[in-house]
This record gives sequence, structure tokens and C-alpha cells, in this order.
Amino acid sequence: MTALATFETGQAVDPQAFRVAMKQVPTPVAIVTAMSEEGPLGMTVGSFTSVSLSPALVTFFVDVSSTTWPRLKSSPSFTINILGHDKGELCRAFSRRGADRFDGVDWSLNEHGNPSLADASVTLDCTVYSTLVLGDHIQLVGEVQGFKVHHEGMPLVFFNGSFLDLRERG
Repeated sequence: MTALATFETGQAVDPQAFRVAMKQVPTPVAIVTAMSEEGPLGMTVGSFTSVSLSPALVTFFVDVSSTTWPRLKSSPSFTINILGHDKGELCRAFSRRGADRFDGVDWSLNEHGNPSLADASVTLDCTVYSTLVLGDHIQLVGEVQGFKVHHEGMPLVFFNGSFLDLRERG
């Protein structure tokens, strides 16, 4: 078997080779939203997971070069919008740089004062529990203050550079 990328002990880790390796790990896709003085903010994250049941904690990671993060981090709360398998275009809309990410998106302010996306499967309203700079990313841990399951179904999952349709897997 031929390896697509390798790393041997004692070598420096090549970021691109490491990216090839990590593309083999599926990740759920979510959109983090908050309100700022300028209006609604939102960004796609592909590293969302739960951390703890008691207290209810979740986490995601943000690239330190994110232009949305400096505005989002000043918000006392945020909403995580978990996407269903058929929401790839919505994910892409919130990944664009320099565009109005909310243009054409159905959303409303929730009781915590943050944008909730109408097409989200689940929304989690959170406050900042902790942040930590880890390499070229910032880990944000949020404490869940409330949540709503809008509908059940297969999640939007990113794998090997594209969206993975879990419905095909049975």
C-alpha cells in the first residue's frame, strides 16, 4: 500500500501532509452566530463537539486568522446552529470572506439575542466558558444555556475535502 502522506518520528511535521492525514477524519459542520454592534455575525466551524454533560459544555476551534473571531469574541453569548445533511450551500455561505453571510438566509433573533438559522437541525445557546490558544487555532468552550432540536436527521459532515452524505451509508 502506498502512503499519501507520512510523518516519521524525528522529522518536522509538514502542515500540508498533516492536512492530508486529517482529511481522513469526518467532522460535523455547524455555524456559530452572535450579535455585534454592527449586526449579525456568523461563521462555519468544522470542529464542533460536545465536551461534558454536567455542566453542559461544547467546543469548537477557530483559525487565529479569522476575521470574524475578533468581533464574535466580544459577544457575551453565541448560538451554534447544527446543520442537516442537505445544508451544504448554507455552510458555504457562512464560509465566504468579505460577503454578507446572512444575505438570503432565513434567520431570526432567539431569546438569547443571537441569530438562529431557520434551517438548523439543532440550535444551542451558549455563553463563553473558556478560550485557549492552541497553535494556529483558538479553542472556544461554550456552556449551553438552552437548546432546541428542530428536527432529527442525518448531520452535515465534512470528509476528505467535501460533504459526506451519510444516507448512502445506510
